[in-house]
Amino acid sequence: MFRLRRSRVFLVLAVFAIIALYHFTSFGNLGYGGDTSVEGLKNLASTGSGDSTSTSHREGDVAPAGSAVNKDAISKELTTEDNPPDASDPSEAQDKQTSSIASAPSVIDSDEHSYTPESEGTPTAAGTEELDEKEDLKDVAKSSDEAATVAAGLPAEPVPDTNPEVHGQGRLEITAADDDGMPKIHWSQLPEHFPIPTQSLIPLPTGKVKVIPKIQYSNFRNETSDEKAAREAKLDKIRKTFAFSWDGYRKNAWMQDELSPVSGSYRNPFCGWAATLVDSLDSLWMLDLKAEFEEAAEAVGKIDFTTSIRHDIPLFEVTIRYLGGLVAAYDISGSKYKVLLDKAVELAEVLMGAFDTPNRMPMTFYFWKPTFASQPHRAKTRVVLAEIGSLSLEFTRLAQITKETKYYDAIARITDEFEKWQNNTEIPGLWPRQVDASGCKKPASVYTSPMAFSAQKGASFANEQYPQIPSPNDGAIPEGKIGMGASNVGRSLRTDSDVSTTKNGGGIERRQVPDYSDSSTESLKPKPDCVAQGLSSPPGGGPEDFTIAGQADSTYEYLPKEYMLLGGLEKKYQTMYEMAAEAIKKHLLFRPMIEDEERNLLVAAQLSTSGNRDPPRDPKMKPEQSHLGCFAGGMFAIGAKIFGRKDDLDIAKGLTDACVWSYEMTPTGIMPEHFLAVPCDDMETCPFNETLWYEKLDPYHPRARSRASISQATLAGNDKESSEQAGGNTSSSVINGTDAHATKKTALDKRQLGDIENDEPIQTGKENDSEEVEDRASDPSVSMGSGGSKEADDEVSEKTAEAVNETASTLDSKDSPTRTTGEERAAEPVLPVVEAYTPPPIPSQEEYAHSRIRDEKLPKGVTRITGNKYILRPEAIESVFIMYRVTGDDYWREKGWNMFTSIQNYTRAEFGAAAISDVMSENPYPVDEMESFWLAETLKYFYLLFSEPDFYSLDDYILYDFLSTSGEMRNRYADLRTGILRHILSRDPNRSKGLSYL
Repeated sequence: MFRLRRSRVFLVLAVFAIIALYHFTSFGNLGYGGDTSVEGLKNLASTGSGDSTSTSHREGDVAPAGSAVNKDAISKELTTEDNPPDASDPSEAQDKQTSSIASAPSVIDSDEHSYTPESEGTPTAAGTEELDEKEDLKDVAKSSDEAATVAAGLPAEPVPDTNPEVHGQGRLEITAADDDGMPKIHWSQLPEHFPIPTQSLIPLPTGKVKVIPKIQYSNFRNETSDEKAAREAKLDKIRKTFAFSWDGYRKNAWMQDELSPVSGSYRNPFCGWAATLVDSLDSLWMLDLKAEFEEAAEAVGKIDFTTSIRHDIPLFEVTIRYLGGLVAAYDISGSKYKVLLDKAVELAEVLMGAFDTPNRMPMTFYFWKPTFASQPHRAKTRVVLAEIGSLSLEFTRLAQITKETKYYDAIARITDEFEKWQNNTEIPGLWPRQVDASGCKKPASVYTSPMAFSAQKGASFANEQYPQIPSPNDGAIPEGKIGMGASNVGRSLRTDSDVSTTKNGGGIERRQVPDYSDSSTESLKPKPDCVAQGLSSPPGGGPEDFTIAGQADSTYEYLPKEYMLLGGLEKKYQTMYEMAAEAIKKHLLFRPMIEDEERNLLVAAQLSTSGNRDPPRDPKMKPEQSHLGCFAGGMFAIGAKIFGRKDDLDIAKGLTDACVWSYEMTPTGIMPEHFLAVPCDDMETCPFNETLWYEKLDPYHPRARSRASISQATLAGNDKESSEQAGGNTSSSVINGTDAHATKKTALDKRQLGDIENDEPIQTGKENDSEEVEDRASDPSVSMGSGGSKEADDEVSEKTAEAVNETASTLDSKDSPTRTTGEERAAEPVLPVVEAYTPPPIPSQEEYAHSRIRDEKLPKGVTRITGNKYILRPEAIESVFIMYRVTGDDYWREKGWNMFTSIQNYTRAEFGAAAISDVMSENPYPVDEMESFWLAETLKYFYLLFSEPDFYSLDDYILYDFLSTSGEMRNRYADLRTGILRHILSRDPNRSKGLSYL
């Protein structure tokens, strides 16, 4: 008869759940902006629950936490037309917000959901009802559990980010169908929650510009005709390489983010706005590919930055690739292509929403859809340093072109916070790789650091310290929010009197249960949820990493370039750079040990501090060379020139040459992503020490290896002795004519079957017969079961020996029916003698090191390749180019050409250039990726390296500025991204006044 079991009930429920999910697959097409998406429900209402394929939700999509939508608001929006929300009138928005928030110069076509440039640049509303902004915000606030907070205009409290990966991903590939039949959701300009009054905006600095010293070498030698022909041949090859990759993108990935050069397909990791196309515009212009530039500029007009296949916008990646690319192309082309500026403004307006936080620190992963964007938010408590510190150049230049102060204000506030914090970090002068940008310092009792929690382990129950639970008395729990929701108000809470436990028959100290006995309303006075603070270390007080490589690099790189872009009028950028440079030289730089002692290389390491560790420990250095850190040579060279820091030029040479060596040391001639080296003890002299290298390669220290050898010898000796006892004398293994092994087995089998009723010791007088068993029972080499105690194991061994003694005594009895005769004993087989186990010898330090060197193909001085890939990065050749223009030394051209040849040989694919999986392999496997910076930066630096020195000279091409008090045009230096002088303008009126991504 069928019996109802829980497992069967669960199985039936699971089947129904699967059927329901299959039936409602159209829910996969909900584009969400919060926990529930009004726009997604509108789409569902218009399309029904048909057979549309789910394309919106993909791996890596994150539903933003803390958002809620009122049912009335949902029903209201469900009844509206399925038209994308349009930008509001800028003047009306300004009146409502008392802030300078201009609308994007665009028109949204209500039928096609496509962007159309407006010749007049005036926004209009088409095919959509205007939202009553105040009523909508009010409805949203009422439905949220955070109603009181939202009503007060404050964002939800920040939550410590224990796993930063779930909060956003810069490179996140989304696969979406070309036309899934669903109306697209569009960004719309909404009133800010935390507007800055127009009179409070930080303006661009004005005044008489500073005279910035020249950077470029002034006495380049004249080349011969043969040298010129050879150089121009190299230029032509670089140009053809660029054209080949661009043609592959144009034919196979047009209007997509990236080309897949092996398969001829494409990918969209950066919102699907044609990242390669936009990022490469200025390179097309510089390499004189004007027809290709014209075609690409026209295509830019078809990009719609108000909608995306991604639910979030990675602020850093979009700023450097799109906003910087558009501004660069607009400038370098002589401001002739207005569509480029229009699109830059359109994108900037979308990105400005990320800065709408209480402290104006941006959300680095901005959920742009109106449902989520309409609610107040804070920046995260764990933000990557480079993602918040590398926005200044792009927004500053856009502010200079458009005269919109709000763009400069956005990044100036970030700089001010970094300046305040710089001298108060664990390593003054440097910032940690992770930053708390929330501006909200929670009460100390809310957070328990890992170190503090670990210290509590092992404490007695009576003395345990638990994190204090906030009570209504201290104001940490707002009125009406005790427990889970407002419905719990008045719920009786257990007090100390409810706790009654005993231990060993007596009372113990009461557990720390908060006292809620005082329920008077006066004690429930609300207190601030957090204390305002600037940028700081993430909550928890754990260890911190300090580096100038990945996740920190461009924060430092932008400091001297922003100084040049502003004409030296903002002194803080020089001060901040110089403070950082000194800290880098003092704490991070080391000299790697290589064979060529005459080659003085320098590498910037990573330093880890102990955080709130008690007692504190000294910072620990990780001697890692990183491709991303290779920008530092160019940065120190520029800083040395413009700030008069002559000694820093030697630092620049050492850093750049270390990156060149990192290319030369591999079988492919290409530098890996990162690797570990052996740091020299002396920065001045550093002969190669092979013994020291072997010690670093060997995970065992000599003392530990010596102990291991002793243990091995002891083990071998014990095993040999046991073998002799067991098989050295055959007669000793027979007890009165019976095989001892068989006797033991019989006795043990009896115990297992319960035949041995009396476990009391039986005195047989045969002490010699039981000596071996007793010895083995007491032998520590016979391991006990895991978790057992030695006493328990000894007891079991003793009982086993007694059982064998009992059996031997019985067999020795004359009346025993089991007594074996001599003939039977002779017929029984004798067990073979077991050879003593001899463990393999432990390799010597030299042998172990040689095996690692052979297996991992380690170059001399390298202890581990921690990242084998090469993804077409530009940082090394960027610094090589700068060093040539600064020093005029042909050494850098020679090294640069070797780098180009190696890259060309190993990355060439059918449709473009492909990343490679392992630079240590002579036949590396291609990776089907070609990042946009291959065309936007890497090949550009190679081209500039072999161009004539006055081609985009670092002194002749500088920015014009219109911000001086006299209105006179002033020269400026610029660089708008992670490269050297990304945006430059000519001071020669007869030459192009365009700005370029160099």
